[in-house]
Amino acid sequence: YGLLMQGLALGLAASASPGPFQAYLINQALANGFRGAAPVAFAPLIADIPIVIASLLLLDQLSPELLRLINIAGGVFVLYLAISLGKSWRASKGAANPESSQAPPGTLKRSLGRGILMNLFSPGPYTFWILVSGPILVAALRESTAQGLAFLLGFYAALIGGFLAIAALGVFSLIRDLYAATPEAEQAA
Repeated sequence: YGLLMQGLALGLAASASPGPFQAYLINQALANGFRGAAPVAFAPLIADIPIVIASLLLLDQLSPELLRLINIAGGVFVLYLAISLGKSWRASKGAANPESSQAPPGTLKRSLGRGILMNLFSPGPYTFWILVSGPILVAALRESTAQGLAFLLGFYAALIGGFLAIAALGVFSLIRDLYAATPEAEQAA
């Protein structure tokens, strides 16, 4: 139960961290609506497979003491991400401009493919899996396969759920901004 909750917390934090993948997801939501962006939210399920396997193979070779040190470094990294996220949210208040972030329309398959490539070639997932989630997953798998699966289930449920929520909020924001620009909204104000 503890590893499931830990996975949920880390998945939610990872989905809220700004980066190229999140920007692409928002662009797809603004350009193609929720249905066009939803498949992109699932890209990490595919792209993370080689990243997770490589991280596990690397981390499984390390002693428990070194793994604990990496875990501490991962904790410091998560704190850094949290502070950076707070600063970027404060700096971006009122800076949204839906017309400047229009993505070229594409098929759902192309959007998903670009999301997978973006995740594969971004350093974020590698850093996250080696410093933060990888050591936790290795320790969980050393306890039992069920513990490792519980962590992965929690992580990906929260990660994809968070990405789907971001896509929905992006569409909602666009609709709100478009309505605010209508003559009826201007007269009501």
